[in-house]
Parts: sequence; structure tokens; C-alpha cells
Amino acid sequence: MLLAEPLHSTLDYLQSGGGVIVPLIAVSLWMWALIFKKWLLFFRMRSRERPVWECLARYGRSDFSAAPWQERMLRTYMEYRLRGMRPSKKSMNRVRRSEEAAIDRFVGTILVLAAIAPLLGLLGTVIGMVATFDVIARFGTTDARAMAGGISEALITTQAGLVVAVPGLIMGNVLRRRAEGIKGRMERFSLSLLREAAPRLQTAQGGSEEAS
Repeated sequence: MLLAEPLHSTLDYLQSGGGVIVPLIAVSLWMWALIFKKWLLFFRMRSRERPVWECLARYGRSDFSAAPWQERMLRTYMEYRLRGMRPSKKSMNRVRRSEEAAIDRFVGTILVLAAIAPLLGLLGTVIGMVATFDVIARFGTTDARAMAGGISEALITTQAGLVVAVPGLIMGNVLRRRAEGIKGRMERFSLSLLREAAPRLQTAQGGSEEAS
């Protein structure tokens, strides 16, 4: 009962916005679903990231756990190590670019959806004003109630578009900065593996020469 009146008022408010409110709601739900998905993904990824030395020391153990992108980079690194080869920068960059593409996925979509919202609001404004001028052309300016519907539609859609767009742009840029931070850590991790590979490979080659 306590929620019935606010819910009813909200539905009346949205209905006053006309048909444009429906795609605005769809854009908002889609955008926030992607925001929560990426935020949760970045949070889990950050909590599982490990230093390079720990990854190398514990790789292959049953209790080893790292960020998915670290595990894939380590797998490539270890495949070269097992063959007695030094991993090339090109091969590590190939893995890194693939992971970076996964990190960037949907961040651009969030920003695009946030940019679409005010345009939909503007469309609703134009539709509402056209309806208002149509009433004025038919009945003049004496029928305020008839004009109120079009004016209400114009103002509500404009407001709804901004309400959807502003938080979406803020969150989209926050997620983009987080994605850039993760990509920076990926690059440093890849370079650390390449630096680690050189002395290990030289030691292994030196040991094989002594044995021969």
C-alpha cells in the first residue's frame, strides 16, 4: 500500500511523456545493465590480479588463481618456456590485444546509449511542441487544458532524456578510465614476462652446454 501511490504517480508521469518514453526506458535499462555488468567484471578482475613474481612462482599449482587475462598471458609464456624458446614480443602483444578488445567491449556502447538519450528527449520535445501548435491552430490559445498535454510531453521527455544521459556519461567515462588502467597493467605484465624470460632462458642454455 505504501508503494502503490508513488508507483501510480510515476506511471502517470511516464504516460504524460508520450510514446518517446518507451524507447527512453529501453535505452536506460540496456545502458544500466551493461554498466553493472562491466563494473562487476572489472571489480572481480582487479581482486584476482597478482604480481608477476607470484604468478610465476605459483603457476600450475591447484590453488593458483589470477585474473583471466594474466592466466592466458602466462599460458602463452609457459608454452614457449617448455619448448626452450624465449616468447617473442609479437606473440605476447597478440594475446594482450585480444584481452584489451574484451576489456573495451560494451564501454563504447554505454557511451553511445548515453548520447542517444538526450536525442530521444529532443525528439519528444519536438513531437510535444508540434502537438501544442496543432491545438493552437485548431482552438486558439484559449483552451489551456488542450495545450497542456503537448507542453507536458515536451518537457517530460526532455527531462527524462537528461536524467538518463548525465549519469550514463559519467559512469561510461569512469568505466573507460578503469579499462585504460587495466590495459596499462596488462602492458606492464607482458613486459615483465619478457624481461623475466631472458635470464631464465640463458641459464637453461648454459646448463645444457655444461652438461654436454
